[in-house]
Amino acid sequence: MEYLKSAVIKRLFISILLIGILFYPLNFSLATVTSYEDNPDFNPDFLIADEDILDYNSMNIEQIRDFAKVQGGTLGEYIDPEVKMPAYWIIWQAAQEFHVNPRFLLTLLQKEQSLVNDDDPSESQYNWATGYSCYGGICLDAYKGFSRQVRAAAKRFKDYMDDLNVKGKYLANYYCTFTKWCVGLPKMSQDQMMIMPQNKVTAALYTYNPYQGNTVVDGYKIGANYNFWKIWENWFESSVFRPNGSLLKVFGSNTVYLIRNGQKLPFASFSALISRYDPKNIIEVNQEELAGFSEGPIIKFPQYSLLMDEDGNISLLVDEKLRHIASMEVFRTLGFNPEEVIQVNNEDLAELSQGTEITLASGYPTGALIRDKYTSGVYFVQNGIKYPVVSPEILEVNFPNQTVLLGHSEELEKYPKADPIKFKDATLVKAKDDDKVYVISDGKRLHVKDEASFISRGYAWINIIETSSEALNIHQSGQTLEALSTSTPPLEIIEDEVNQLPVDF
Repeated sequence: MEYLKSAVIKRLFISILLIGILFYPLNFSLATVTSYEDNPDFNPDFLIADEDILDYNSMNIEQIRDFAKVQGGTLGEYIDPEVKMPAYWIIWQAAQEFHVNPRFLLTLLQKEQSLVNDDDPSESQYNWATGYSCYGGICLDAYKGFSRQVRAAAKRFKDYMDDLNVKGKYLANYYCTFTKWCVGLPKMSQDQMMIMPQNKVTAALYTYNPYQGNTVVDGYKIGANYNFWKIWENWFESSVFRPNGSLLKVFGSNTVYLIRNGQKLPFASFSALISRYDPKNIIEVNQEELAGFSEGPIIKFPQYSLLMDEDGNISLLVDEKLRHIASMEVFRTLGFNPEEVIQVNNEDLAELSQGTEITLASGYPTGALIRDKYTSGVYFVQNGIKYPVVSPEILEVNFPNQTVLLGHSEELEKYPKADPIKFKDATLVKAKDDDKVYVISDGKRLHVKDEASFISRGYAWINIIETSSEALNIHQSGQTLEALSTSTPPLEIIEDEVNQLPVDF
């Protein structure tokens, strides 16, 4: 009913405006406006949902960095010369301070200066990264610099949203910003399009940039908020939301994909898959759903592969990072096997980032499970750090068939202690004393709302792991997963095919 009321108000307003135009002298404000793309999915009155700007924990620092690197630009490596901090940290810190979604900030950076995927950006692009304080070709030097731009934009959108939570602050009976972009009230954009914001973040976006976009005004193409919407949709709003860590394959196909940040990353081999994930968690989907994800880089090598580049350097692959082995002495001392070294072309390693170098001081670079002889507590020790394993279920899921070594308290005490090991991504888990089922993604537990949601997403009841409340609660609570409208094969088929997976792709 409210939507119908808004539509009537909008049509009435447009009718009044058109009557006024008949008696108004022609000038630039009545320039010819056309669109340059036919996109029926674009709704200029509803750009993104309000919750999309508020989810400031949607990405951690590493996820922001990795997402930027995957996109192919220099943002993942950029260091702000003024604050001496990397761009991904600046984005995360601004998101935390002002409670603005880092995905929102990444979209803004791409929309304003193409910084996320530009592989050769200018200094000016970084200096005016979010377009803050720039209007009519003039920018204020007080906001020059990447960190200043990101922080100022994040703060400004927080201020907009705060204002929009106060009814009548700038116009009686409406939620508005200071420029009178109001929820449910029509207003003409600078490119001569009538807009009636249906929610607060849409009003905020038009306040920041008062152009609809997807318009051509007297020969000038304008992207504006249309571009923001397109970038957001492409990166973060695939037709079906699948948590990071989901494993998907199309019915009848042997290619398995890892879903990460709205992208599908194909595994080049079965060994590349099983060295990271349990194949029983693969979900079969239709081609239309998989097509909704953009292409990501190929996952070519198994976890912990020893890779020799064209210059003879040997590196250990750990979590998509190349850890260079300092010398052959280190190689032999740490017990690596020369017969396991794979010779590769440098181009095969181009999409992998560099990790810390492996030296003689690197304790257990591939990781080891050690049980304290006296307390019976189990730790995963890697790179000189010990991570508690708080439940036998985590031990079984994350380290199947891996031997647990018996250690002494004196040995374990020399390693600093970090946060407990969490369940692998894509693990279905529930507490023994609770019926709620969760799927793990990025270390968070995402509640599967109900039975319909569980079945529609292709999950299998047989794969649910029961664990202690303590083990479940080390995972931060994330969003709720609701039912999908897309078709999935019958549950019996999914369960029957677990033991019939291909051995090569």
